[in-house]
Amino acid sequence: MKTSAQGFTGLHMLLSTSAFFCVVIAVNVTMAVYASSSWSGLVVENTYVASQEFNRKAAAMK
Repeated sequence: MKTSAQGFTGLHMLLSTSAFFCVVIAVNVTMAVYASSSWSGLVVENTYVASQEFNRKAAAMK
């Protein structure tokens, strides 16, 4: 049986760097999927009506 005494080689560096970036990309894809599936994109149905309601609420608070 032959033992290797090379230590940390270029192949180890390549594998560790690739594993790091694979984890980063996987997390980014996961977060993007969760973000796109949980938000409909609809904030208000009618922005003009919403702005008028905001103005009324702001005036009432004064």
